[in-house]
Amino acid sequence: MAIFSKPKREQKLPNYQGESISSSYDRIIFESLETDDDAYITMLARDLIDGNPLVLNFEELSPDPANKIMAFLSGVIFTLEGQIVQINKKVFLFAREQEFKDGTLKQFIDEYKE
Repeated sequence: MAIFSKPKREQKLPNYQGESISSSYDRIIFESLETDDDAYITMLARDLIDGNPLVLNFEELSPDPANKIMAFLSGVIFTLEGQIVQINKKVFLFAREQEFKDGTLKQFIDEYKE
């Protein structure tokens, strides 16, 4: 997806058992949606459940498939007590509430939101 380029960020993150903990920003998955295939939508939902924020670009989809995906992922976000943030007209961020706690998603939104 060419709309966003992730700038390099210098950030000191805590370690857990010798492993560096990644920020929510580092786990963002960017997708430019081209299909409303059920298996694909389920994969996106699994990414959300696993703690990966999604930035989804709906520009290539017609309204019906876009609405199908939005409705399904809205249900997933509701269940996870998460948030959907509109970045621009057809780009949305989906994330669980806990992904917002480190502040990196808010910083991302502030940088890119129109």
